[in-house]
Amino acid sequence: MIHKLKINFFYFKNIIVFLLIILVTPTVFFLKPEMAEATTLQELADSISKLSTDEQNLLGEVVAAETQIDQKEKEIINYQEQLDTFEIELKDLHAKTAELENNMKGIKEKIQKNAIKSYKYNNDDVARLIIGAKNLNEVATVIYIYRRIIRESNSLMEELKSEKERYEMTFRKSEDTKNRISALKEQIIKEKDILTAYLQDKQTLLSQVKSEKSKFINLLAEIKARISQIQPPGLVLVGEWDMVATAYFSGGGGLNGNGITAIGLRAKKGIVAVDPRVIPLGTKLYIQGYGEALAADTGGWIKGNRIDLVFESLEDCYRYGRRKIKVYLVQK
Repeated sequence: MIHKLKINFFYFKNIIVFLLIILVTPTVFFLKPEMAEATTLQELADSISKLSTDEQNLLGEVVAAETQIDQKEKEIINYQEQLDTFEIELKDLHAKTAELENNMKGIKEKIQKNAIKSYKYNNDDVARLIIGAKNLNEVATVIYIYRRIIRESNSLMEELKSEKERYEMTFRKSEDTKNRISALKEQIIKEKDILTAYLQDKQTLLSQVKSEKSKFINLLAEIKARISQIQPPGLVLVGEWDMVATAYFSGGGGLNGNGITAIGLRAKKGIVAVDPRVIPLGTKLYIQGYGEALAADTGGWIKGNRIDLVFESLEDCYRYGRRKIKVYLVQK
């Protein structure tokens, strides 16, 4: 009687497991678990090394940008000094301009006087003076005076023309020089602004790289600390995964129903089912509280960060249940 009750209880438990599988399976197929990424000590070290290189490169770019900005600032100061010096020169140029204007004014006044004299001694008057002259000396004097007035007027006109040209050239020179220096200064200021924006971007990127590097260093230290706390004898642990673990009964035929795993081994304790895209088949693992394991099986609902551990009794499966664990990678 007791034997029959034990048999019935065994079948009853199998029926419950079968019903649970029927209830859970449709839900599982509709889930899309995220892919889990292995965090290995070597990968972390490589990432830190790469970030160190990136950090050095960025530091070089930052230093180069700072040097160029410093150079631009010196150029801006230089151009400003040139402008300040030129402002002093402009005062002299304005003084020369005022002097030229006075010269031209004086020349204009002389030309006007000569014009008045020329008007007094027009051609008819000159002719009458020559005809009315008492002797040749008077004739010569009249002609000399008239020619002198004409020559002086022509000379004054040439001088006025020359002074105007000097005035215009001096004025253009002062304006052109001032505009050129101002334009150069504005160009350098724009270049400096562009460099400053570039430097800010590089400094932001450098801060991000330093922060990322710090995170990797901290993560590496945390994993090493965890490994040192659970370090099993004879094994070297070199990385970890965050996994959601469940259990299956080796006597129930395994995930594929015949008790043979995906790589041809018989399902037994120490065999685990994984997603090969996350943990390659044949990978040696260590699971705290379970022991050494081998990724040797797969399953339709074992996707992403899921792992299924083989136990040799249903009681052990029920006891283990479902939990979040760290799965450690064993060095080959």
